[in-house]
Amino acid sequence: YHPLNWTLGISNDWFLSGYAEIEQRKLVIYDNDSGDELGRFQRGTRRIGVDLGQPWGEFGELRLGISHQVQRTSPDIVSEAYNGPRDKTRVRETGLRLGVVIDQLDYANFPQRGYRVQGEAVLGRLGGLSDDNERFNRAELQLTGVRTWRGHTLNAYARGLHTGSDSGRLGRYTLGGFHQLSGYKPGQLDGNYVLFGRLTYYKRLDNPPLFTRGLFIGGTLEAGNAWERRGDLSLSNLRGGGSLFLGADTGLGPMYFGLTYAPGGSAGLVLFIGRP
Repeated sequence: YHPLNWTLGISNDWFLSGYAEIEQRKLVIYDNDSGDELGRFQRGTRRIGVDLGQPWGEFGELRLGISHQVQRTSPDIVSEAYNGPRDKTRVRETGLRLGVVIDQLDYANFPQRGYRVQGEAVLGRLGGLSDDNERFNRAELQLTGVRTWRGHTLNAYARGLHTGSDSGRLGRYTLGGFHQLSGYKPGQLDGNYVLFGRLTYYKRLDNPPLFTRGLFIGGTLEAGNAWERRGDLSLSNLRGGGSLFLGADTGLGPMYFGLTYAPGGSAGLVLFIGRP
């Protein structure tokens, strides 16, 4: 992160920011409806990029940059029902990225008031596919609004995600897991289009334990789905889920212990550490 001290526009502290990332993880593919496991894969991602940005004081920031990533996926176990790629794949993505963040929440975890808007748009080309110069686009938007009345807090969150590539190997989105459509397996629902909404209620309890900002009790109502094609996208086939939880904001981040349930999924008991 390097300030430039430019005097353009409303800000005099434009900046350059570079980043690099290496990630290796296991990827499990499920049948969206039954939740049956279709395959297990190893996925490695290498990403590098640079942004030109403008900070907006305590309000947020704007970034414009170029990113490049290479993603390698290799199968471990694949069932006969899986109809995707069964061999090793290597996909390259190079794109122009525009991102904006407006953050007016009073706390990052268990906020009591404020709002947050985060949006990103990416345009570029894919390589390593049957068409070695395929165009793609992605658009992502996340909205949060929080209000508190006499110690009772309502936190409304919505997310819309879209990728214009039909390759199915890069940029696909998933739903499922704690507070990401509770009652479904993590990443059970996947597709190129995602809509998700969550309404969370929580109340801060008196006398929080040592090393915590607060202890909270609450619950969520959640709805969302993932679709492969734009023509399938419909609010009439949203799936529902919910949870009840006891949470704490600690020095290690938020921690949750709770119950989850979804009419189309299952009931579960969860211990979750980190931001859902």
